Amino acid sequence: MEIKKEIRTASETIYEGNILKLYRDEVEFPNKHKSTREVVEHSGGVSVLAENEEGKILLIRQYRYPVDEVIYEIPAGKLELEEKVEECARRELREETGYTAEKFSKLFEFFPTPGYSTETIYIYQAENLKYVGRDLEEGEYIEVVPQTKAELKELMQSGKIKDSKTLIAVMHYLGDF
Repeated sequence: MEIKKEIRTASETIYEGNILKLYRDEVEFPNKHKSTREVVEHSGGVSVLAENEEGKILLIRQYRYPVDEVIYEIPAGKLELEEKVEECARRELREETGYTAEKFSKLFEFFPTPGYSTETIYIYQAENLKYVGRDLEEGEYIEVVPQTKAELKELMQSGKIKDSKTLIAVMHYLGDF
């Protein structure tokens, strides 16, 4: 069976904010039936899997308002307008953890919620780290918590890592991917 695209026939901007835009689109199916789609447009983000000089993966802990929890994550941030993906990875690693890296390699990219969002998350690996000092943005309260492989496994098995980009990166790192 050939999968055919839906065709947008109309679009209305419902909301436009600093981080996202929300659209209500009218679409037409290949059989000419019509429906609506609500789409969140997001510039995307970059996450960094970074191992420090002690062989520990750099996780951060921070409060996330939408889920009302302090969660574990790998360093990450939103792509700025016209920013190159690797530049974002470098910036976020430095801002959130205080480390720079000699080498960045793209591991993969994924759509966290393709049912309603355009967001793409890119996961990079950072190698040969050097600590130079953190540069947190206003309002960021982040704790850096380096973790061994055994500690990462425990966090995974206990359900303490709930963030999708971190789950995917850690499973990749542990070889469970």
